[in-house]
Amino acid sequence: MRNFYVILLFLLGLNLFLIASADRLPNETNENQIFTIDTEIKAIGIMSEESSVDWTIDYQRLYMNGEYDYGHIHDGILNTTETIAILQWDDSLRSSGGSIAMGKKISYNSKNKASSRYNLQTEKVMTYRTKEGSHLFGGESWSLDVAGNWDLKRENIRCVFADSQPDYFPAFCNIVKAGSSIVNFNTGQLSTRGVSRAVTYYTQYPAALNYLIAVRPDSKMNSPAMGTIKTNFGVSIMEARNQSNNVSATNTWKDSTSATGGIEKFQKKFTYESGLKF
Repeated sequence: MRNFYVILLFLLGLNLFLIASADRLPNETNENQIFTIDTEIKAIGIMSEESSVDWTIDYQRLYMNGEYDYGHIHDGILNTTETIAILQWDDSLRSSGGSIAMGKKISYNSKNKASSRYNLQTEKVMTYRTKEGSHLFGGESWSLDVAGNWDLKRENIRCVFADSQPDYFPAFCNIVKAGSSIVNFNTGQLSTRGVSRAVTYYTQYPAALNYLIAVRPDSKMNSPAMGTIKTNFGVSIMEARNQSNNVSATNTWKDSTSATGGIEKFQKKFTYESGLKF
């Protein structure tokens, strides 16, 4: 049996492409939602567990008929000053038997978030051991889609050191995805962690999506983890300049990895931020 040793650290940050980074996140709504779900499972036999979050939020600041219109979710082209964020997360596990011990936590908060704070955070730690040829299957996917039309810079910046001359935040449309899957997993330890920021009040705080997956041998077994592990990361960036809706920069990339067999170590970390250049 072949043994695989896979480590990849992939960091994509604001400093890597300042010119093509101009996300402006929507603001929170007046009524905010907060929930957490904690799961602990220790069982032998057939198991099924699924979780998902699907969140869309729209914001604009148009002064019409003597009052501000703060926008709503709609089809078609975004209005001037309007931004929209769509955050989606799915996670599932299924086994045909075997022994499983798992701890999982989901934390969601729709309030405005500053740097190093996130709207959605998930974490999972699991150990699985096959019995009578049983297998474990599962998959996790993250998607953050943020788009916005141009806006006046002086209406957004909350920094006393910002340039006071009239300028514009350009239009943009950026999509980032991250995910992993396990197939015919027989034995081993799996841990994942993901966080994302999609709403903020201050323009200088960027959109963010970070994801980590690690697979190692069961600490009580004298053999590698067994099965198939797959990961996929991808980003599509479209940026305009000033008041134009014509695309001035594109940036598309993807990364995928697959390992099958005896796995001594498999770890991938993905970090994404996209924000404004000041």
